Amino acid sequence: MLPVVIPAAPGSPHLATCIASLPDDCVVYVVSEEAQAGTHVPVASTDGFAARANTGLGAAQADGHDAALLLNDDTAVTPGALDALTHAVARHRLVGAVLEEWGGGIQQAGLCVSRRTGRVVARTADPGGASVDVPALSGAALAVDLALWSALGGFDERFAFYFEDVDFCLRAGAAGVQPRLVGDARIRHRGGGTQRRRSVAAAGHLGRSHTLLARSIGGGALRYGTVVAAGTAWTLRSVGARGLPAFGRGVLSGLRAP
Repeated sequence: MLPVVIPAAPGSPHLATCIASLPDDCVVYVVSEEAQAGTHVPVASTDGFAARANTGLGAAQADGHDAALLLNDDTAVTPGALDALTHAVARHRLVGAVLEEWGGGIQQAGLCVSRRTGRVVARTADPGGASVDVPALSGAALAVDLALWSALGGFDERFAFYFEDVDFCLRAGAAGVQPRLVGDARIRHRGGGTQRRRSVAAAGHLGRSHTLLARSIGGGALRYGTVVAAGTAWTLRSVGARGLPAFGRGVLSGLRAP
């Protein structure tokens, strides 16, 4: 059975529910500032999701595990999902679960990525019990072969929140490992638990991370224009006009990052 790595938000109100959904004999690494249930892996309060994921996956690898499931703290694993992911990652090396809304329905079944525009869109068609190749997978429920994770240099920690999973999957694909969605693995996901979606900080992270992703696939006016258009629309809808300065600073930060 896969060990589970949970990059937990400070004071997460959902962590106990997530851990309770896992089998009693599952090895759990909780990556957080404060001690938690499971094996506590300490991190700094300033560490983003990519850094927390790398720290937790590194701890699992150091303990001799060959693969691990990266799991958001605002999820609940349905019966059979962990076994399905355990079997799939042994064969495909990078696999993900279908994310379901907490109240039912498909939230995400992999991600589509346009290399021409840099736009990332969630797939919502239910694959049933089939496993299918997809361009990218969500880091909310991502099982990875740890030798692959190590060979790729882990998640790029310039991404504090958002798109670090997409960047990792694209790099894996370039290395010949196709991300695969496991239709039999269903995980409920609240969304917004690791990083509050309606905060000004979220707008800043979105601007920086989408810009970094656009840079990684070639940059250019069309891709950066997509970042600005999509990010402005998201910020106005989710945060309001007060989030636009933070979004703009995030875009500039992404452009200037080494």
